[in-house]
Amino acid sequence: MKNLIFASVIVVLSAVSAQAEGGLMSLIKPDASLQYGFKTKKWSGDMGATATLGRVSIRPALDWSYSSSTSIGIDGASVKSTMPFGSKLSAFSKLSLDGSFKYDDLSVGIQLSF
Repeated sequence: MKNLIFASVIVVLSAVSAQAEGGLMSLIKPDASLQYGFKTKKWSGDMGATATLGRVSIRPALDWSYSSSTSIGIDGASVKSTMPFGSKLSAFSKLSLDGSFKYDDLSVGIQLSF
């Protein structure tokens, strides 16, 4: 577990420093989210990085959660690919893995931005 978190931090920091220098690594943009669920009383979020190659964006992410009664746990992972069809419409596919990094679900869809 510690090795996985340590490796994730190294990847994110490497992507940030490489982005500042330009070049091929500047195509990778790290991001993260954080949220709190009032009903579940736990924090959750994800850490990922988006790579854009031509018109296609690919975002692998690691999902995690934390509650006061447990430690930080890895809930799963996902890889989302997005291709725009205009300024407001895009198609996507998302592969989801469970906490054991085994196949959980595959979804496809469209998204509209305002």
